Amino acid sequence: MVDITAEGARTTAAAVANAFLDIQAGDNSQYPRIDQMKLQKLVFYAHAWWLAHTGTPLFGDDVEAWPWGPVVGDVYGNFKEFGRNPIQGKKARVLVRRDNGPFMKFEIPEPPDEQVLSFLRNVWEAHKGMTGVQLSNATHAPGEPWAIVKENYGVLDSKPRISNTLIRDVFRSKLANVN
Repeated sequence: MVDITAEGARTTAAAVANAFLDIQAGDNSQYPRIDQMKLQKLVFYAHAWWLAHTGTPLFGDDVEAWPWGPVVGDVYGNFKEFGRNPIQGKKARVLVRRDNGPFMKFEIPEPPDEQVLSFLRNVWEAHKGMTGVQLSNATHAPGEPWAIVKENYGVLDSKPRISNTLIRDVFRSKLANVN
């Protein structure tokens, strides 16, 4: 099975994470605030549904099967200091090369385009009422990409990659069951 590559990705996982934090900041309704776990699952669901709808990746970052569910390592690294507390006052940064020279620095990534932002707002509306633990539990259900990888690996200490093809196929079957 040939996996879907990152080619054609619309944005970065860090930009998606930042977009969810911005969307939350503009939402005055009542819901569990975004903590590290909720952010990871929102980023995963956005990527999964984008793959299901378009067949292309939302971002080029790898989604890995960690013991507590699907995780994008760079997003985790950006926000790990918050632990179980709500994420406040911080944006994810990515390492970029400046002026094609030898130097690199961390910068806040460009926000996603309006089409992607509209899509992310829909993902937010569908999932904002859930806690990080509830979202994590949903990713552990039988037949979910994380659960399939867990079945194949057993222990997830190596944090194996969850293929884009697997994610797309699982979420496309969900779309087919809805329609």
